[in-house]
Amino acid sequence: MYLGKADVNTYEKGSSREFLTTNGWGGYGFSTVIGANTRREHGLLVAKKSGEEAFPAVLISKVDETVISKGKKYHLSTNRYTDVIYPDGYRYLQEYQAEPLPGMLFVIHSVFLRKTVFMPRGLPLTVIKYELLTAPESVKLEIRPLAAHRGADRLFPEKDGSDFESFFTEKSVTICGRGHQSHFSFNQGEWYSKPLWFENLLYEHDDCEKPGTDSLWSPGFLSIDMNEGETVYVLLGAENVHYDHDSVATMENKARLLFQENLTGSPLVRKTPMVKELLHSASHCLSQLDGKRPAIFSGYPSVRETARETFISLPGLLLVTGKTDFAERVLKVWLERAIMNDHVMPSEVNPHTGSLVTRACDAGLWFFYALDKLCDQTGRTDLVRENWDHLTGILDRYSDGIPAIGIKLDKDGLLVLQSDDPGSNWMDGDIDGKPIVERKGKLVEVNALWYNSLRAMEQYSEILGRDRECKEYGSLAERSRKSFQDLFWCDKGYLFDWVDDKRREESVRCNQILAVSLPASVMDPERGRSIVETCWNELYTTFGLRTLDPHHEKYKGRCEGRIDQREKARFMGMAWPWLLGQFITAYLRYNPDRKDIGWCFLRPFLSHLRKGCLGGVAEIFDGSMPYKPHGDALYSPSVSELLRVIGEDM
Repeated sequence: MYLGKADVNTYEKGSSREFLTTNGWGGYGFSTVIGANTRREHGLLVAKKSGEEAFPAVLISKVDETVISKGKKYHLSTNRYTDVIYPDGYRYLQEYQAEPLPGMLFVIHSVFLRKTVFMPRGLPLTVIKYELLTAPESVKLEIRPLAAHRGADRLFPEKDGSDFESFFTEKSVTICGRGHQSHFSFNQGEWYSKPLWFENLLYEHDDCEKPGTDSLWSPGFLSIDMNEGETVYVLLGAENVHYDHDSVATMENKARLLFQENLTGSPLVRKTPMVKELLHSASHCLSQLDGKRPAIFSGYPSVRETARETFISLPGLLLVTGKTDFAERVLKVWLERAIMNDHVMPSEVNPHTGSLVTRACDAGLWFFYALDKLCDQTGRTDLVRENWDHLTGILDRYSDGIPAIGIKLDKDGLLVLQSDDPGSNWMDGDIDGKPIVERKGKLVEVNALWYNSLRAMEQYSEILGRDRECKEYGSLAERSRKSFQDLFWCDKGYLFDWVDDKRREESVRCNQILAVSLPASVMDPERGRSIVETCWNELYTTFGLRTLDPHHEKYKGRCEGRIDQREKARFMGMAWPWLLGQFITAYLRYNPDRKDIGWCFLRPFLSHLRKGCLGGVAEIFDGSMPYKPHGDALYSPSVSELLRVIGEDM
């Protein structure tokens, strides 16, 4: 990923391109390549207090840098206020380069200064490296940290300096305020205590009704005399731990090696140019620290640990990239959670408390999807053999009914959702507790997943020599398949979205694609082709499948307006890239010789990878022009599904 002068030579261009660095622990550094924060979640040091049990906090929002050369000051930073952009340091940015670590080159006449940003694995620490590549004479570099000290979901529009204070010790400044503490440390230079407030900073890319404003506090600045060829590190930390120059250089080398390992360990690297960027983004979504449970994060900046996103993402992030051992460990973690939860798969880990939340009726079914993918990729069923009773226990709970999430098995072999909880299915948007999309009864994607799970267990039973179970699962699967086709098929050539005793929902929605994309398709080939054609004609957009047919009277294709209108758009017309992956799989199932069209579906993401979160894929896009991205700037199912399609289908 390389951006030249023409890519960043205006505020609009530079502020629309973001870089991300992570520590594998839910902490991150996230900003634009020109250093102007445009979201409330942006920050160079965003950290969790204690592992997965705390909500991320923006500690150090950014640093402002000034170069003094030949007695003249040059501000390298860029800030957007409510009424002005100042300073405009983007004018000096010559290039941005992502490999192996995010780096920006500033050029001021014959002064070339390179800035590199990274986070060491497992530490609540952001390192900024400055290299003076060329300079006719000594220059002075001034670095001022700006503290936010707030939750990533909060803002402080008005300055509140009553509790902000700083303490300077040798080579380190401790900043306290708003109930948080952060540390700015260095190995050379002179610290000048000069507190300042930065007010009315505008975050114009906030996914809110209107852009948010913020106030940041700075305790002073560091002044460093630099000569050509010299390197300086400054550290932004959540803990007051000092590292000498050599130790930080070792951290940098490890970060570079980790980047290379993510590429060289994958069998996909040489398949297409977009894979390298996707693999790098995928690594940010994975947590595999020593002594901690392995995890897949939903994305950034949300950094949640959810069952559905984990199981959807596992094939693309881990299996097709060769990380099968990691995948098995992740599935074991979630299986243990289900066992502790009376064999009901929890929906997510509460980001505030670390406790398990149980709401989604499909979480356990997505688990069998991921498990089946693992067994197919490795050719091994050890995990199944060792946990057979627990796997049957999870499916038995569906058969017996799970009152906690309001789902039961009907006599026709299909699952019925009786819950009014908006979070019971993946279309979980709500306004004042009421679901945006009413979905109750027999849901099309839930029963497609149910059929897929039954066929997987039928196959495992046969492999393990469990003839009785094999016959039982096969019989139930066949009954559900027949009922599914009788109940969900619409004479117009597609599937009803949900069915109950009184109604068949005829809206053309994206959920039906799972009936033809999952490993065990519940549809016959002729009807399957018709479903794919309907989704293509009515729901396909450049960056995903729409959640609703654009001809529908309630279609809302853009995320704009009031908060409730923006929330409605998520499931009333916005397009989801992860569903496009399922669509491509279904398309190629019926058109195996048209991989050229498969690449036509994939190639538009090459341009998206160079905007927004560089190298990543956003959570959702407008369903109508101009297809702006929204939600998480980097969403693990979006990245995963592109990698999975390339690895499995292309």
